[in-house]
Amino acid sequence: MGEEGEGSAHKRKPVDVDFSILDMNEDPSPQRAQRRDKRQATSSEGSSAELAAQFKVYTAMKEAKQAVELEAIELRKKRESEARELISAQLETMKNYNFDRDMKTFLKPHDDVPPSMLPIILARKREITNKYGWPCDF
Repeated sequence: MGEEGEGSAHKRKPVDVDFSILDMNEDPSPQRAQRRDKRQATSSEGSSAELAAQFKVYTAMKEAKQAVELEAIELRKKRESEARELISAQLETMKNYNFDRDMKTFLKPHDDVPPSMLPIILARKREITNKYGWPCDF
């Protein structure tokens, strides 16, 4: 068995090797096939008509997009206007509520309040008169 292993190592096939010297002036890189022009040759009339049609489609799409954007802007302006009106109405309601509360406090008699509370009540009534510019005689 050992002899067969040794014998098989000696039976290799010879390799063809070309030991000729390479020409130094040749380009060793592989040659590539020239690229072909990928554009298809069509008549100039057909391509210009096709371009005009594509341009019309593009223009229509752009105009539609602008129309949608304008609608969105108008809707946003309308919502902002409604929000401003709502805020204005809420502010007016708050002012009316505060005025009514201040008026109720100011008109409430202070003759029968405890003497310890009288300075606090008079100070509040003075704040109300200063707030609205009313004359104050106390």
